[in-house]
Amino acid sequence: MHLAGELSKVSLPSLMQLVRNGSLTGEITICQGAKTASIFVEQGRLIHAESDSETGRDALLELFLWVTGSFSFTERDVNSISRSFPADEPLERVLRQGVAYLDQKRYLDQLRITGQTVLQRTAAGEEKRAEIPLLSELDGRQPLASILARTGLCHREYVQVVFKVLDEGLAVVADLKEQGHRVDLPGWVIARLRQDNPDLCKAIVDMVIWVDRVKCWMYQADAELGSIVEQLAEPGAADSDQVDRPDQTDTSTSREESNLATKASNQADAPPPDSLEGGPEAEIEDQGADSDYPPGQASGRTSIEF
Repeated sequence: MHLAGELSKVSLPSLMQLVRNGSLTGEITICQGAKTASIFVEQGRLIHAESDSETGRDALLELFLWVTGSFSFTERDVNSISRSFPADEPLERVLRQGVAYLDQKRYLDQLRITGQTVLQRTAAGEEKRAEIPLLSELDGRQPLASILARTGLCHREYVQVVFKVLDEGLAVVADLKEQGHRVDLPGWVIARLRQDNPDLCKAIVDMVIWVDRVKCWMYQADAELGSIVEQLAEPGAADSDQVDRPDQTDTSTSREESNLATKASNQADAPPPDSLEGGPEAEIEDQGADSDYPPGQASGRTSIEF
């Protein structure tokens, strides 16, 4: 047999009663976002419950606060599951505990009680400090989260005891307006501040001043960076570097052009061929014109006509 549905339509108490009436054996899996939990039953009776952070009764009662999410039931063998609930414990008693826990949590939510709420014990609470240890911690200065971390109460016990002291008038929400502005810093933050200045107030003032200075430096650096980016984005900015620093190829070309111009100038200053002595039909004779060779024979004389 397989069952599946939404907790917004079928609440956990109704689902468990359905399993009990059907004497089902298997596992109920409940999911809410990234959180998952499992309830194991045998013949409709509770065997064990577990969630991501808790097991046993605490895990089961926390599931009563899950008013949204999905569930599924799968038949399976549960003989290997260790039992955390007595075999003879009536399901009705567990359901009453779970429903009462849900009502207490809703009551605190209506009063907007959170971990940062500060409670102050009343005169009636002074008389019952020995009976309820939490009352000794409610001094009107400490938030409930700090008290919870120090006392080691689980979430269900915390909800139950806070509900009790408020419902019976043993404590009230402290009026922090009369105490002025108060901030509770973690111990490691206080220790770090006192490394710079033993006077905690002056250390905080110095820290605020330095934070403002860093902000100003960051704003200035951001503005300068933006100006540089705008300049680089302007047309022609990429070519300015090449104009200022010509490359080696351009230099070599300029030198070759200069050499050619010099040669052309020298050729222009040289006398024309017609100005040579003897005119265009002059003969250029080799030295040794008094040679003994007869005329017309090769004697080393060379005649060149222009």
